Amino acid sequence: MTHWYRAHGLIISSTLELPLPAGAPGCADLVLRRGDVRPMAEASGEVLAELRNADGKVFYRLTRDESGTLLRYPGICDFAGNHDMSEVMAYPVSDPELVPVLAAGALLAVHLMLRDCLVLHASAVRVDGWAVAFVGASGMGKSTLAAAMCGVGCDLVADDVLRVDEDLLVYPGSTETRLRMAARELADAAPPDAVRPTADGRLALRPRTQVRKPLPLAALVVPMPSRTADDVSVRRLAPGRALLRLCQFPRVLGWRESESLGRGFQALGALVESVPVFEATVPWGPPFRADVLLGLLDAVTAQR
Repeated sequence: MTHWYRAHGLIISSTLELPLPAGAPGCADLVLRRGDVRPMAEASGEVLAELRNADGKVFYRLTRDESGTLLRYPGICDFAGNHDMSEVMAYPVSDPELVPVLAAGALLAVHLMLRDCLVLHASAVRVDGWAVAFVGASGMGKSTLAAAMCGVGCDLVADDVLRVDEDLLVYPGSTETRLRMAARELADAAPPDAVRPTADGRLALRPRTQVRKPLPLAALVVPMPSRTADDVSVRRLAPGRALLRLCQFPRVLGWRESESLGRGFQALGALVESVPVFEATVPWGPPFRADVLLGLLDAVTAQR
C-alpha cells in the first residue's frame, strides 16, 4: 500500500506508514519504499556526515559514491537512494519498527539538506497565525514545550525537524510530538487514542488540531529548563550571538560536506537578522502552570 503525505513543503510517497500530514497523490518529491530485510554490505564513497557514540562506535553514517547515497544506522537499517535521496529504499536489519521513526526524522532532514533547504532542530506551534519554534539539542525540551503549548490552545506545526524557506515561512512537518518518559504526564492527560508508544522508547502524542499550510515564523526560542525558577525569564539575543547559539543545534550532527555547510550557515545568518531569537528560562514540568506557558508566548511574540 502506498501512503501519500504533504510535509515540509514536499509531496511524499511511501510504502511505510509515517507520522506525517496526509496529502493527495501527485508528482512526488520523495519516494520511499520498504525493501526486504538484508545484511549490511560494505559502504564506500565520500562521507557526508557521521556520528559516533561515546564508545566510538558509529551511530549513523551518510556516504555518497557514483551509485548513489547511503544513510546507514549500523545494525538497524540502511536507507539507500539516488544522489539527492529523492528515491529511497529502506532496508531493515534488526528492528523494522524503528525504520518509520528514522525515516520521518533523520531521512527527511538529510533529504531537505541535500536540497539546500534550511533545516532546524526544532519543534514549532501556531500562535495567532504565526509560528513560534523551540530550538535546541536532544533533551532540551523542544517536544515537551510544543506538546504543552498544544494543551493551552496552540496547534502543532512540526516536531524535531523544521524547514524554514527564504521567505521565512515554516512548513507543517508532523502529526505528533515524541515525548520522553519524563514528560509522561502530558500524555496521561490526553485521550487514550491520541497516545502510542514508539519503537525508540518514547510516547507519541497526537494533538487535537494541526496546521495544514505554511506559516510566517515569529520567533525562535532556545529553552533553558529550570527546576528552581518560579517565573519565565526571556532574553533576546543579538544577531551574532543568536547565530552562534543556533549553530550549536544542527539537526544532522556530524555533517561534513563543506559546500552545503556554507550555504546553511549563510541561510542561518539571514534568518537571525530577520527573526528574533530568545533564550528562555522556563520553570520546568510537567506539570506546567498555564500562566508559565502563556507568559512565555506573550514575552516572545510581543517583540516580534
